[in-house]
Amino acid sequence: MPNERPRILCTRPLSEQLLQEAAAKGLDISVQAFTDIQPLVTKELWATIQLLLSRNINAVFTSAHAVKTLEQHYLPQAAPDIAAGNHWQIYCLEAGTLQAIQATLPASPVKATAANATALANTILAAGNVKEVYFFCGRQRREELPSILSANGVQVYEIILYENVPTPVITGEQYDGIFFFSPSAVTSFFSVNRLPATTVCFAIGATTARTAADLTGNKVIISTAPRAESMVQTAIFYFNNINCYE
Repeated sequence: MPNERPRILCTRPLSEQLLQEAAAKGLDISVQAFTDIQPLVTKELWATIQLLLSRNINAVFTSAHAVKTLEQHYLPQAAPDIAAGNHWQIYCLEAGTLQAIQATLPASPVKATAANATALANTILAAGNVKEVYFFCGRQRREELPSILSANGVQVYEIILYENVPTPVITGEQYDGIFFFSPSAVTSFFSVNRLPATTVCFAIGATTARTAADLTGNKVIISTAPRAESMVQTAIFYFNNINCYE
């Protein structure tokens, strides 16, 4: 490993525990958010969600932010007997999204999970009996899942629960690595910043990695799993075994 401690910019908040773990392994991580999650709370959305809570639906989640918006702004208004959403069959991404579902909708069976939106869409199709889904998402969601499902005869109803608002910041610093947890964070960062050729981009998943590859020629490494903990461990391994990547 180089004598100088690698400096990492993380484009969303990280827990103090992860920051300390990284520091103990020789990585110095600075945090600067490049997006802001703004929940959408309207009477129209509440009327729709209230109706859906009493129905047996296939609910799809690809973001923990959608789950948290539902939990914080809509479930508290629902009648206690339906607030758990126990009529819903859940299809969701792994890691943080699954954890949020299990905490927020513990009575709802999780029918399937996948590592990314494309794999989740194909898993839903493979079930063979899903004719329609309700996709709880952000306004800036990717096209893969609804496009694949619609092209294969599955009706997709989108319930947009939040906006991911870019908050670009000129860093004025040079880093050895950048953590990206969403495509929107990538586009926000590169709207005002450029990277030295030696800076490595770490992406939470394949979709985020493709967005980074579209905007920079720098090396892009995908986290071993779609979790913040895995992102940190991936970077620790990289900078401790950098010769393996050359």
